[in-house]
Amino acid sequence: MANSIFSRRNFIRKTAAGSIGIGLPVIKSLYLPDHGATLPRIRDYRRLGRTNALVSDIGSGIPYSQPVLKAVIEAGVNFIETAESYDNGNNEKLIGSVIRNENREKLFVTTKINTTFGLGDSPDDIARRAGESLRRLNTNYIDLFMMHQVQSVIKVADRSFHKACDRLEKEGKIRFRGLSCHGSFWWQEQGGSLEDILMAAINDGRYDVLFFPYNFLDHEMGERILNACKSHDIGTMIMKSNPVSVFENYENVIKQGGKLSILEQQDYETKRRQLEKAGDFFRKYGLTDINELKKGAYRFILTNKNVSTICCRFKNFSDIELYVGLSGTTLDTQAATMLSDFRENLGFLNCRTGCNICEQNCPLKLPVNTILRYYYYSQALKENEASAVMYRNLGDHNALACRNCPGHCEKACPHNVSVRMLMADAHRQLV
Repeated sequence: MANSIFSRRNFIRKTAAGSIGIGLPVIKSLYLPDHGATLPRIRDYRRLGRTNALVSDIGSGIPYSQPVLKAVIEAGVNFIETAESYDNGNNEKLIGSVIRNENREKLFVTTKINTTFGLGDSPDDIARRAGESLRRLNTNYIDLFMMHQVQSVIKVADRSFHKACDRLEKEGKIRFRGLSCHGSFWWQEQGGSLEDILMAAINDGRYDVLFFPYNFLDHEMGERILNACKSHDIGTMIMKSNPVSVFENYENVIKQGGKLSILEQQDYETKRRQLEKAGDFFRKYGLTDINELKKGAYRFILTNKNVSTICCRFKNFSDIELYVGLSGTTLDTQAATMLSDFRENLGFLNCRTGCNICEQNCPLKLPVNTILRYYYYSQALKENEASAVMYRNLGDHNALACRNCPGHCEKACPHNVSVRMLMADAHRQLV
């Protein structure tokens, strides 16, 4: 596939409105530099475990529009990830409309099915839904069929899912099976930590690929999982790779007005002090914006050769320049020091996805991990509407009570995360 050069006018004229996730707003336009730009290209392809597929180290996670996905593929990205639930199946249709004009054998297409809440009641039901995904994706086979958002150790051995996969593999409709996990929904079923669930999946022996969070803020757990995957020849897909992005909206958070409770006023003063500390950090490393931190976060992951691919969300042309431009790079000593300093001094802004220690110590049994994941979607990925919809769907299991709570979660957190403060802010943002 040759490099392509787009003009701003041509690219925007060709751009169709796109959306992902339940309730996400339509994207009206896409950014492209006025002067036109040659796309960077993927420079590293990695073996996806025992699938033996060679996939781009930078993969496409939930493409946002047809023109962007076409450009992503032209840049050499051959790994595409989606799910039946994204935009009620329309994201699969978006992918299908693009890949029908591509060399299918050069692409590795992944989709996911959510059986967590009783949606997959039988092998027949799961097989039927796989067939619907095949039609939407406009393809004869799915390279990787995954169980979406597994939330307990017990769910790993879901008999209906595995029976359906056995049948689908024999029929040539799927090639491999996998599992994605954000951690346990501790408030619903105490099914173990993210690490417990993923280790159970590794030991199960039937999963070819795992999809899970890994970043520099809580790298120890991720590296244990990655090492175990390597020893069992299981491919790895990485999400939640850039915790730095949450920091971008932080200054705006403290500018919010309104009547504050006593604890909220304490939060406000705490945030002021933390922002001053952050200013010192940026001055120390001579940073004028947050982009170098973002790039360092991705390079940290790419440095680990046990990672097969990072699933990046390409919303626009500039995302292609950023993410694909990082392909084949690694973290240097100076950047590693900067990330370590960020983790030690500014890590209070990010919940370590999947550890669940805070949830175990919440007297109200609130879904802390889930709420702060939605907060991450809102703050880091700018998916405000979709995040608000998912938050509302939690019903009474929301963070309203956190505004006047003494902070049992914060006292229990081994990472000194400002959990109660983030939960209270999540409620303000997501309602």
